[in-house]
Amino acid sequence: MNRYSILSLSAFICFCFLFFLMKSGVSLKGFGTLYILLLFIVPLVGVYTGYKTKHRILKWGFGGIHLITFCMMSLLAYGISEQ
Repeated sequence: MNRYSILSLSAFICFCFLFFLMKSGVSLKGFGTLYILLLFIVPLVGVYTGYKTKHRILKWGFGGIHLITFCMMSLLAYGISEQ
């Protein structure tokens, strides 16, 4: 695994941690907007670093996983705005 693979994997782990922290109901007080922005930016960074990897399978795997997480956050944000 090269440097970009490790960065993409760490972005996925960071997203999972932030997402589970959000779902647990921890109060963030004034950091709510920044927190939601981080949940959108981390998968985009993961897509960028995922597509920079050298291995073909890892490239499409990491890119796909991060695109799915970005779409998931988009749908979640749309659902929150509808309420």
